[in-house]
Amino acid sequence: MKAYLEIRSQNAKGTWPRRGPDKYVSVQIVPTGAIRLKQLNQKIAKNRGIILVYCGEGYYNRRKTNKSMLGKALQKAERIVQALNA
Repeated sequence: MKAYLEIRSQNAKGTWPRRGPDKYVSVQIVPTGAIRLKQLNQKIAKNRGIILVYCGEGYYNRRKTNKSMLGKALQKAERIVQALNA
C-alpha cells in the first residue's frame, strides 16, 4: 500500500461575503498494483479498492500558519501519509 496526499480546489459555496472554503485535503491509500485516482470519486475508489480519507478543508488565502483550518488539515494528512509510507 502507498499513501498520497491530495490537495484539491473547489468552488467556494455561497455568495459574497459568506463564501465557503476553497481547498480541501485528503489522503488516497492505494493498494499495491492499483492505479492512483486522478479524480477523487468515492464510488470509483471503492470499486478499485482504494481508500479515501478526508482530512479537512480551508481557505487558501489564510494558510500562513499551522493553526489555520487548512494548516491543520495538511498536518493531519501528512501524519497519515508518513505513518503509512514508513
